[in-house]
Amino acid sequence: MSTHLAILPLDIIDALTARLNQENCHADYATRFLRLPHPRTGLASLFLLHDQHAQDDTIKTSSISEVQAISPANARTWFIGEEVIADGKLMVMTPMDPMFLLMYLLRVPQARDGSKGNFRPLQDIIEEVSATIADASEKEAQKDPSLKISADDIISFLSLDFVQSSIKRVCDIKVVTEEITVYRYSHDIVLENLKRKVGRLSDPRVAEMSRTLVRNLAKDGLMDDGKEELLESGRIKLACELLSQYLPRDVLQDLIASYDFSKLDAHLKTIRDEELALLAVAPDTRKRTKATKAVAAGDKNQKRKKDAKNTDADAAGDGDKKKKKDAKSSHGVEQLKKASVAGMSKLSTFFTKKTG
Repeated sequence: MSTHLAILPLDIIDALTARLNQENCHADYATRFLRLPHPRTGLASLFLLHDQHAQDDTIKTSSISEVQAISPANARTWFIGEEVIADGKLMVMTPMDPMFLLMYLLRVPQARDGSKGNFRPLQDIIEEVSATIADASEKEAQKDPSLKISADDIISFLSLDFVQSSIKRVCDIKVVTEEITVYRYSHDIVLENLKRKVGRLSDPRVAEMSRTLVRNLAKDGLMDDGKEELLESGRIKLACELLSQYLPRDVLQDLIASYDFSKLDAHLKTIRDEELALLAVAPDTRKRTKATKAVAAGDKNQKRKKDAKNTDADAAGDGDKKKKKDAKSSHGVEQLKKASVAGMSKLSTFFTKKTG
């Protein structure tokens, strides 16, 4: 049996601990994995369903968490006591609002022409959604079995009580009779509830709890005095970016378009332009420095060449003079060799002692 390290939500840790230690014999805990379409990409993703309720059903809590595997770029291992875990991946389970999953699933039966469609009983919607997604994933599973999404997982998820209680946040609802209630996906209701989430996330008491968000706001100069309006817009935009991890592209675009970010965008554009200007100046300075050095080096090279040329010219001149001198001397010797010496006294006679 393989071993994996995981980061779990606190309530799941508490439930598992209580179950393992049998400290709460009156409680029933259920955890299971479901493979569902990711609300942003539609790709098959793993989710952990966690139920906790007492035997008399007086207390019941349910939650769903996204399961992600973080794999390091380089091979790693974990050391736990005396055991070595060869698989260095870390499983992270993050609680998420079922609204995001519902938003994706209940958009499936929408009419292709963009109309709102008809009100239908929830059971009919669940059957159509599960069959449509299961059939589509069947083709993908032929390439990669991990992409297979079963109709049973979708039906199990949509049939959960805490999920059905969230349907009102993504659908128009009409009560026809006491026994019949019909539903229809509503883009307007989804945007309304997403804007409420943005409002909570952009609240200073929440937003400034994250050091990353604070650094991003400070980096863009939004934390300076006198920029309160821009700071508020910055918090809202960062909140939208946080939600973008779970939103289809068209829903995200409509959410952002529902806010006026014109002043913030102009401010950010000014900062980016200044940064680009600084980056543009730096290379020009380096180029000018290199050009100056190149010119200086060129002047030195030209001077060396000129000096070398002059030296070679001087050496060549001396050689020519020597050659001419040698040539002239050789000509005189040749002439002497040809002269007649008959009747001429020898040179030694001038050094003999005269007699008498």
